[in-house]
Amino acid sequence: GQGKELAGMPLAEGVPTAGIAARIAAERQIDAPIISAVAAILDGKVTIGQAVTALMTRPLKTETDI
Repeated sequence: GQGKELAGMPLAEGVPTAGIAARIAAERQIDAPIISAVAAILDGKVTIGQAVTALMTRPLKTETDI
């Protein structure tokens, strides 16, 4: 990204949806790291680099681990 503010810009529908999806996942205690990372980036809470690092350093587990 170019570091521009999102307010007042025409946005793809996924921008507001990311925050909603992250909130629902948290409320239901669903581990959704990619959704959470995207929402945090769009909210300006983390940089893309920080989000990638956080995702890549998560403990490994199989898809069936709950």
